[in-house]
Amino acid sequence: MIVRDKPGFLALFFVYQGSIAPRVMSQILLVAVLSSLVVAVHVQFPALFPALNIASVGFIGVALSLYLGFRNNACYERWWEGRRLWGQLLVQGRSLIRLSLAYRGQDSERHRRTLHRLIAFAGCLRDQLREQDPMPAASQRLRLDEVAAVEAAVNRPDRILQLMGEQIAIEVSNGSLDPVTARNFEQRLVALSDIQAGCERLSATPLPFAYTLLVHRICYIYCFLLPFGLVAGSGLATPLLTAIVAYAFFGLDELSRELEQPFGSGDNGLPLDALTRTLERECLQALGERQLPPPVACRNYRLT
Repeated sequence: MIVRDKPGFLALFFVYQGSIAPRVMSQILLVAVLSSLVVAVHVQFPALFPALNIASVGFIGVALSLYLGFRNNACYERWWEGRRLWGQLLVQGRSLIRLSLAYRGQDSERHRRTLHRLIAFAGCLRDQLREQDPMPAASQRLRLDEVAAVEAAVNRPDRILQLMGEQIAIEVSNGSLDPVTARNFEQRLVALSDIQAGCERLSATPLPFAYTLLVHRICYIYCFLLPFGLVAGSGLATPLLTAIVAYAFFGLDELSRELEQPFGSGDNGLPLDALTRTLERECLQALGERQLPPPVACRNYRLT
């Protein structure tokens, strides 16, 4: 995720990090080259485009704007929902830390196991959403027998929650926890499971492909037709004008594609590393650790 102040007026036109322009430059150049060819033909044979004007393609532009606006709103809602889910993960994680600290004590081995498993759950969920191997992060916080159980599981983050639930059941059976307190612990685990399911739903359910295909086709059709409507009135300025329009439409389309997958590792992906590190630091502090890992810092205005 890009984190920076708004650049000044001149710097605004030269910002590269976080800009969508490099990813749509090929489409912009294609439209500009086509526009240049149209201008060259019009200069030699002006009678070829006597009746075509901007109004002829204006209706397509209005329809395309509506489609892109709707798609951009839908994709941003997915991105924001992903951020809300990870915010809830921090809330439920902190609640679990308070419960464990209050009812088990800072020096309790059961307290330590719960918080290490919580750190492993967050890291494992992060890596799974990013389609990376989740075991390196999980193995740093789990015992060897737990690592083997998690690695053999179909759903690894959920297996970590199962380990936490099994621990609670054992504590209830031996009298270490009363049923009411155990129910409070279980509610935190259910909330974490709901958050995981919400993240998996976002990751595994993209926008309908037919809708994305429709927007792409209309974008290309409109940008290819636009030079023919502009050339009679704009002349040599046609390539510049069409390139600006192509940047706007193709840029919005590309930005929507990135926001559609909020857990990606691109410039506009959610900072899952930073969120995971925040929970890790709070867990280690609750364990009495003094040497805490530093917060994840921005690099080139990019927070991962």
